[in-house]
Amino acid sequence: MRLGSDGLKIYTLYDVTPSNPLLAFLSSYRNPFVDESFSEVLEEEVPDLVHFQHLKDLSGNLVTIAEERGLPIIVTLHDYWYICPNAQLVRPGGKTCRGTIFHLECTICAGASLGQGILTLFSPVLSLLFFHRDRYLRSKLAKVELFLSPSHFLKQRYVAQGFPEERIVPVENGVDVSRVIPRKERDGVSPIRFGYLGSIAWQKGVHLLIEAFNPLSEGAELMIYGDLSVFPGYVQGLRELARNPAIHFRGYIPHQQVWQVLSEIDLLVVPSLWYENSPMVIREAFAAGVPVIASRIGALAEKVRDGVDGLHFAAGDAGDLRSKMTSLISNPDRLERLRGKIAPVKSIEENALEMERIYLRLLNEKGVKGASRGV
Repeated sequence: MRLGSDGLKIYTLYDVTPSNPLLAFLSSYRNPFVDESFSEVLEEEVPDLVHFQHLKDLSGNLVTIAEERGLPIIVTLHDYWYICPNAQLVRPGGKTCRGTIFHLECTICAGASLGQGILTLFSPVLSLLFFHRDRYLRSKLAKVELFLSPSHFLKQRYVAQGFPEERIVPVENGVDVSRVIPRKERDGVSPIRFGYLGSIAWQKGVHLLIEAFNPLSEGAELMIYGDLSVFPGYVQGLRELARNPAIHFRGYIPHQQVWQVLSEIDLLVVPSLWYENSPMVIREAFAAGVPVIASRIGALAEKVRDGVDGLHFAAGDAGDLRSKMTSLISNPDRLERLRGKIAPVKSIEENALEMERIYLRLLNEKGVKGASRGV
């Protein structure tokens, strides 16, 4: 434990992830070294409640450790990791996963991610590892009093996999609206500026966005913001694909600069190919008064209201995306109408008060003494 510059205590849960792929897989969801570190934290801090934001690469047993001390437990579901080892429900080739048969498909995904296609020859045996992971995590999560889900879509995916619907509560994320930078009004002459902010990875559909934008002539620009060093092979392919001179790769920007970027673009594009949960960039765009064009997939269809504060397009369909972009270029007034229908977003302060109410309710239900003094 050490003290941060703001006086907060910072704990390190020691990571000893092995280089062996098999042992690395096992330690991604059960790690005795992390268990020991977490037990020490609980002994020193003596909390009234434990709220896990994620357990990936930590240990599912942390839930048991907290439960054995009689602590109420909350888990936020940020993705699909508890039901999918790659956390995204995406199969090799980009198809979304709609379920597995005895986890045989999981071995195909594992082989592809490791570049070891030969692993599929051992699918019947390897599937037992994924079966063990699934049973292990489910047995641990059975002790969780409350799950929080930032989207209804993600909640329903977990319910479809047998998680208790009554214990999963949708809670949207809050945004620090104090950082919003006022947008510059359009002059009616400058090109419409489309923007992408996020990971430069194939499942995010950046190639699809470039393919859709390439044929567009005058009247639009595309600004792509994201770290170009993580997947260099994919980025090289994007640069070769980008034939339109109005496409600009701006690279990585620190999060504090996101608001400046949002103040300079007219429309955010989220062309994801996987089941997004609740991208913060959409909430931030709305806070900044920027409409959004998004794939009609996963929770994106509920986060962006088609024809109200943004537009939907068929996921993976560059032609459909291009038609939506063209409609706004040729009719800028429609863009203004979308902007005018953006509803206020939940502030981070409102989200904090909401979480306090959830904590206090759970503490009272459990009869925890700390409930009387707040959280």
